[in-house]
Amino acid sequence: MASTTSQWHRCKIDRKLLKELSQRNDLTPALWFGSYLLLVAGLAAMTVWTWGTPQAWIWAILHGLSWGAISSATHELSHGTPFKTRWMNEAVYWLMGWMGQFEPVSNRWAHAGHHNFTHYDGKDTELSEPNPVTWRNFFNVGFGLWAAAYYWRFLIGQSFGIFPRDIKKQIPEKELPLAIWNARIMVLIYAGFIAWAILAQTWLPIVLVVAPRWISGPITGFLHLTQHTCLKMNVPDHRFSTRSFKASPITRFFYFNMNHHIEHHMFPMVPFYNLPKLSAAISDQLPEPCNGLYGVFSEIITGIRRQHREPGYFIEKAVPGAAVREAA
Repeated sequence: MASTTSQWHRCKIDRKLLKELSQRNDLTPALWFGSYLLLVAGLAAMTVWTWGTPQAWIWAILHGLSWGAISSATHELSHGTPFKTRWMNEAVYWLMGWMGQFEPVSNRWAHAGHHNFTHYDGKDTELSEPNPVTWRNFFNVGFGLWAAAYYWRFLIGQSFGIFPRDIKKQIPEKELPLAIWNARIMVLIYAGFIAWAILAQTWLPIVLVVAPRWISGPITGFLHLTQHTCLKMNVPDHRFSTRSFKASPITRFFYFNMNHHIEHHMFPMVPFYNLPKLSAAISDQLPEPCNGLYGVFSEIITGIRRQHREPGYFIEKAVPGAAVREAA
């Protein structure tokens, strides 16, 4: 069974080009993350400006929906690859982790478990839609309500030193105190906003920092479903277990180029802003990407229908010159 990324299949690529694509800088991610945070702040400001009028709820919903990119942002920051300067990466990671209830230490190690055992039943720490996928599972993950409740419960539990067993065993013992204190500080900040709402007798603080995680659930959830749903499990080749798709500039902006998901899993140290170039370099060794979100969900829905009739069925991608590798 694959246990580290070095045991997975990797497409052939010129070593000099891979080294070049793995280079990080500070300007590109600063512009990307900065633009996103400015958008969130602007929508929050419009919510505050119009508060007390019917228009406020339009801005509040847009503000909440914009929160949907938090999961993808923290995903990238957990790798430590966006920024060349480490403190910049960690500072943005902490801020955006707080926004999404992703405590940085536990989130980083949980995500490492996902990369080490991608789509492996019983091993993948982020496996949420194992085969066969049920409609209930599809909609639970897609609308994101379960996930929002899970991360709230996880963060609060972690502040008391309580971790899910599969995640706790991933975290080095020496890093547990930092993970607990991070969670406590994050919970205290949220408690401050809730206290403000109660004392001022206004829903505004709740709308600004608590409700967005729930409002954005479908954005986060349905993007998550694009990654591995209905694909081959327990195989050490991301080309069969992971899905890439063509995306519009708007989707790529909010999804931080994670539509190039095979490429990201295969070469996780390549910064997200270099994934399109990486994809172009190895495209002849990858399955044909789905054509947009419509193409992705047409494939998934067809796959779920087939799995209802044939529980052992999975979507088998046509990979140039390759056959499915079974787990060792």
